[in-house]
Amino acid sequence: MAAPDRPELRSGPVTTVLWLLGPSGVGKSTVGWHVYRSLDRASYVDTDQLGLCFPAPADDPGNHVVKSSALGALWPEYKGSPLVVSGFLNTVGEARLYTDRLSGADITLCRLRVNRAELRDRFLGRGWLVEQVDQALADADALERADFADFTVDTDGRAPADIAAGIRARWTA
Repeated sequence: MAAPDRPELRSGPVTTVLWLLGPSGVGKSTVGWHVYRSLDRASYVDTDQLGLCFPAPADDPGNHVVKSSALGALWPEYKGSPLVVSGFLNTVGEARLYTDRLSGADITLCRLRVNRAELRDRFLGRGWLVEQVDQALADADALERADFADFTVDTDGRAPADIAAGIRARWTA
């Protein structure tokens, strides 16, 4: 029996995982939250929250080793129910750092895309880390070239709830 303040570990069928990726400012966290809220018995993880450890090592400026280790440690808690993850992945290698730690998962990678002008506006509209806008645009370009996601969703001028509904129509939890 679990302690009163700790739920039982989930077990059961293969866990479906939806991973929303894209450059900073594209709407991963917001859309991920909307997808999560539309599901029954689901869980949500934003990998940015798992990697708030600074300074990041010089050989891993994105803190992907820390983030993937944390997600792997949490994985037994999520098994058996849908899991929505939002987090930046720029390469197949970065994706494998995480997916290798999710044994038995059925993982779908969904890339969110937006035009450069809207990405710039969204990023600058946050009002913080504005000096990194050029990096966000470069990351968007790199993702466009790599294109390793299972499917891509354009978010230009669309509300997060509408984007989430479109993703749900393509992804089976």
